[in-house]
Amino acid sequence: MRTTCGIWLFFLLMLVSFRSWSASEVRIDHDFSAVTLLNTLSDTGINNREDVYCEVKLVNTLRETKTVYLSIINPTLDKITIRDGQDTKVLGDLIPFTQRTFKHINHVYPVELAPGEQRTLQVKVSKQRRAIHFRIEVAEENTFIKSTNHDNFFIGIFYGICFMFILLLFCFYIFSKSRFFTLYLLINLFAVLIFFHYSGTGYQFGWFFSKNIQQYISFFAITGYIIMHMTFILQFFSYQIKSNFNEIILRILLTFFVVMALLFVGEFIGQPTGLLPPNLYDYLIKGLFLLYAVAVIAICIFSYIESRRREIVWVFCGFLLHIANWLIFINSQYGMANWLNQLSMFQLFTSNIFIPQINYYITIAEFFLITVFISINYHNLIRQNNLSSKRLDLLQKININTFVMGQEEEREKITELIDSTVASDIQQLKQSLLRFNQQYEGKKMVPIVLNEIDKTLEDIDNITSNYVAPDMQQIKLEELITTAMDRLFTHIQVQYDFTRIPPNYQLNANANINLYRILQEISNNIMKHSGAENVEVTAIKDAKTLQIKIVDDGVGFVQNKANKGIGLLNIESRMNSLHGNAYFLSNEKNGSSIHLIMPVKDIS
Repeated sequence: MRTTCGIWLFFLLMLVSFRSWSASEVRIDHDFSAVTLLNTLSDTGINNREDVYCEVKLVNTLRETKTVYLSIINPTLDKITIRDGQDTKVLGDLIPFTQRTFKHINHVYPVELAPGEQRTLQVKVSKQRRAIHFRIEVAEENTFIKSTNHDNFFIGIFYGICFMFILLLFCFYIFSKSRFFTLYLLINLFAVLIFFHYSGTGYQFGWFFSKNIQQYISFFAITGYIIMHMTFILQFFSYQIKSNFNEIILRILLTFFVVMALLFVGEFIGQPTGLLPPNLYDYLIKGLFLLYAVAVIAICIFSYIESRRREIVWVFCGFLLHIANWLIFINSQYGMANWLNQLSMFQLFTSNIFIPQINYYITIAEFFLITVFISINYHNLIRQNNLSSKRLDLLQKININTFVMGQEEEREKITELIDSTVASDIQQLKQSLLRFNQQYEGKKMVPIVLNEIDKTLEDIDNITSNYVAPDMQQIKLEELITTAMDRLFTHIQVQYDFTRIPPNYQLNANANINLYRILQEISNNIMKHSGAENVEVTAIKDAKTLQIKIVDDGVGFVQNKANKGIGLLNIESRMNSLHGNAYFLSNEKNGSSIHLIMPVKDIS
């Protein structure tokens, strides 16, 4: 009975040992180049949540010494143990690059085989925080060197394109000062850092001297990428969003980023795999990623329907490329979806770079897409600037013509005023002198002549004062109103109400000049035509408008739009230049009122 149990126990141990080790034989001959011993994406029976073992028997059938290279393709593996006869070699990500015997982007163990020699290698990939994908290959020396050179050339071209694209984004940020270029620049910097780390080039050229950087760089790069991506989405779509539906989608996206970041942090410290079953954790990651993809597509579609802005189409295409890149990269890293394995293993040329080649191609396609978008927008911007320059030249010509015509109109107004006032006074003085009879006493005639001369001088003063304004640059609104209407104040009882305007409130220079002329015109009209004894001037300012109301108790006038005088037309013209309105209310018995309303944003 004991013998039978011992035999069954022996066979059970042999079976467990056989299932724990993936054994194969590689014969080195003239036709040998490279062979894949293990690929966790294609070998679905391997449980890469536990320690994974691989055994290979190398047989040199040649009559010459041959060197082959055993490569474990995934530079982020923590610990790899290689047993070569009596020798044991430990490789892994946490060993600083400067302390590695064979310096390569992957973990490589060279084997020199004598003619006819046979050697058995046992490889153990230790369990990590969670399941992780890798490949184990054996390659002949020339094949290994050629593949390495191809990989280095391809990676060099890729990083060169990345550098040119980042430089382009930086230049456009300087040109436009748009924070979207800054955020997209940071997104791509973190993406390049992720490529730098997971391709292994970071060990060679970035942090080869530091074990701590090797340990924490992936956390820094992926967390920074997620934060910049989230910030870009929130800020970009905040300009497009008008409906509550889009706001809900944005909140879903924000929640996705927060949960994904927490899961990533938890994974980094090794907690979720202990708190959650591995399958449930994988499903949670897949569900969050699917939710993110659906939410991004939905918010792009609905934002475009609302705003019809072309930028959303470009952002939508860029997000689709981002989603595809993430999906393939995550599957390549963790081997989470069997239906994506063929994409993850897709290669245009033989390569030992761990990151799938399709990730590089998608990233380059995204660079090309965004470059085309920037070029088109830059071309449109240049065209708009050219059109704006032409419009500016046209407006300058119009302004010059308007200025010249304005001068002619002012000359005509001055001529009309001289004809209607000064010339009339001189004509009356002339008639008085012609009627002068030397038989009458000269003393009676002298006061009449002097009175006519005073009236003429007063009219000249009124005309010139209308065209000579005081310094308008620093004058406050209260002082402006009282100065413009001071001549009215000397003849008529005027009451000012400035209680509803801020102390020391001041308009801009253009508004000051136009308002000063308007108030002068109103004062002259009141003095000449109204016969008023009392005038009330009220100024009111609220958040949007400045209102000035002038009310008199004179004889009033009949409102007739077809026969407006020069003074009223001048008032309306100046109010139009201030984007304001003037309202005249009057009748022939109850006096008149003028209501001036101006927008604050155009006069402050």
